[in-house]
Amino acid sequence: MKYLLVETEIEKFWIEIGIDGYANRQIVIDEFKKIHISCLEDCLAEGFIDENNLEGKTTWLTKKDFDSIWNLVISDYLLIWSQIKIRYPIGKHIKGMCKYFYPQGAIIKGKDYIAVYKGKEKLQLNQYVQLKVVRYDDVNMWLIVG
Repeated sequence: MKYLLVETEIEKFWIEIGIDGYANRQIVIDEFKKIHISCLEDCLAEGFIDENNLEGKTTWLTKKDFDSIWNLVISDYLLIWSQIKIRYPIGKHIKGMCKYFYPQGAIIKGKDYIAVYKGKEKLQLNQYVQLKVVRYDDVNMWLIVG
């Protein structure tokens, strides 16, 4: 993994880049100083990230630096995440809609949760699905479903 901070005149991006060259996690502070995190909304950089062709000032980070910022940003959501895990134990069937695709899989949104599916069935955008909770992704606060 590689970790970058990219700063433009109006925005900041903290990006975790996988060995495949695609973003896995991202934090954005927009021009209005609003924070966006890829585990809760569709704000992950799309496509291959060419580290030598990014706009703005680029600073390499350590995993520890990135995780420190990530954990600070998601800290407000950890109580909600613990409640979601209680409501949706492993083995429970959930219903939701495929909203977008990330390198980790299809992102499914339900009324009060976000899940990721990376199975054999090819999902379509806005497809309604019923799947089973198989484990948890505590880093992204996602249910992992199959």
